[in-house]
Amino acid sequence: MPELKRWHIDIPGTRVDEFPWRIHAHELDGGAGPATCILAGMIGDKPLGVLAMHRFIAALRPLPLKGKVIVIPCINPFGFQGSTRHNPDLVELNRRFPGSPSGMVSDQIAHAVFAMLKERVDAVVDVHSGTPVRATQFAYDYGNLDFAASFGYIPVMVSRHAPGSLCLVARQAGMQSALIEFGGAELNSTDMVIAGLLNMLRFRGHLDDAPTGPDKVDILDQVKLFLASKDGALDSYYGAAHVGKPVKPGVIGWVSSITTGERLEEFVVEDIGQEAGMGPGFDRWGPAVMKPFVPKAPPILMVCQAVPAMVRPGILTYMAGWVGDTIATPRR
Repeated sequence: MPELKRWHIDIPGTRVDEFPWRIHAHELDGGAGPATCILAGMIGDKPLGVLAMHRFIAALRPLPLKGKVIVIPCINPFGFQGSTRHNPDLVELNRRFPGSPSGMVSDQIAHAVFAMLKERVDAVVDVHSGTPVRATQFAYDYGNLDFAASFGYIPVMVSRHAPGSLCLVARQAGMQSALIEFGGAELNSTDMVIAGLLNMLRFRGHLDDAPTGPDKVDILDQVKLFLASKDGALDSYYGAAHVGKPVKPGVIGWVSSITTGERLEEFVVEDIGQEAGMGPGFDRWGPAVMKPFVPKAPPILMVCQAVPAMVRPGILTYMAGWVGDTIATPRR
């Protein structure tokens, strides 16, 4: 059984009671071997990921671990204080890395966490859950596809990186990195994410037992976001149970007027054989990434809003991706 140590990072920017914002870490030390950090709690309205980390620690403790694994259940207590995507200083933490030792609290958190990672580990996994009203299921690749795909249970999206995100900055600093999106809405089980994270530790050489899950992983190289442009009630044929699975081309959701009941807006997935890859929904990623393509198979639903729900312009309702390749699940 690995030795368990608990320690914390204090942020210089204090609360109104003059106590620091404190980030708690759990370090499991199995002796010689690789060093990996798995963290959650980046966004303040995603508590499922935080709960998953505590359950992951319990699952990891009795295993014959090699090397060091640092688990941080909540790296953003400042954001969880407000329970919103954006922190109380009105910025999103995962756009602020590598941060700054002074200024906004979010920047100070980013700076302190990133400094710790550079000093202690050579790989980081950022775990994001869905929210109580939105389900999600996919991984982001940050230049090491085998590492992201070793999770094993979810498709991997490639070539889409937001500036200032932890995993992008970690990769630029020479670390392996991947971001996992899972659960949300009524998908509240943490069993899959725990199993997938254990697979990633096996891939890294922390564990010697056999990996679990599917033998193949889908690689998503084309992605479309659906943002509402009308105020109204969102409805759909699809729910959280369909996330991570193929959906039929055509209308996947719509916004209706609460006054008349008429459909104000429809969200449409391009049909097989119809040119796609340009225009609203694709333009989020820019011309350097998005190119015209012709779908040859139905897309996979990556994000799904719980319905019925009230939405307003700019709200993410759905996200769909097209499989460009399928690879054998990477194993060490």
